Amino acid sequence: MFFLVVTAIHETQYRISVAYSATMELDTESRIMAEEEKKLANGRNLSDPFFLKDVIRRSRKGDIQAMEAIYNHFNRPLFNLVYRYTYNSEMAEDLLQDIFLKVFSHLHDIRNEETFVGWIYRIAVNTCYSYLRRKKSQLQRTLPLDEVEGKIEGENYKSGDEIMKKSLDDAIQNLPDKMKSTFILHDVQGFKHREISQMLGCSTGTSKSQLFKARMKIREYLGNKTMFKERGK
Repeated sequence: MFFLVVTAIHETQYRISVAYSATMELDTESRIMAEEEKKLANGRNLSDPFFLKDVIRRSRKGDIQAMEAIYNHFNRPLFNLVYRYTYNSEMAEDLLQDIFLKVFSHLHDIRNEETFVGWIYRIAVNTCYSYLRRKKSQLQRTLPLDEVEGKIEGENYKSGDEIMKKSLDDAIQNLPDKMKSTFILHDVQGFKHREISQMLGCSTGTSKSQLFKARMKIREYLGNKTMFKERGK
């Protein structure tokens, strides 16, 4: 999918060329670039702030290896984040492509490379918000009543573990957007409140408050589901 993103950027802004000459004689500058590409190929950790800055600056210039390093480093955690909003692998991949397209198209907007991680996650969360708003609008217009009833009846044929997982997923899905994002980023992906505040553009106090409220709502939702099932026995 990385090359789909690069192709999209190629058609819009960057005009990136991926044709390299294997027989080109390397001068001093070329040898330095070759060494840097080797580091990227060896998967040097982008958690190194100095290396990350260099990769961002090279990506701004359309360096394929640098852009691919960013993609490879953030692809899996961002996919896991997006999947928690969609619960659909194909849709998550589509949204992920949109996210990386926005990232690579707006690298020049970053004035402080140290905020890059928070910046890229904010793009991801906002993209997910937009998806949820579209989905909610579509469901309100098109979801038939018998389809809803069919989903409810289908729960009776699932195992206990499947029902519990489905209930937890439903509880997360039913959270307000900001609570959902805080819960996913903190309890699922393991970010600290300081990091989440940068991603969501809020204070650490707000992040902690949203997490507390999210946990309480999930607990309440799961408790109500349990009571409902017990009454139905």
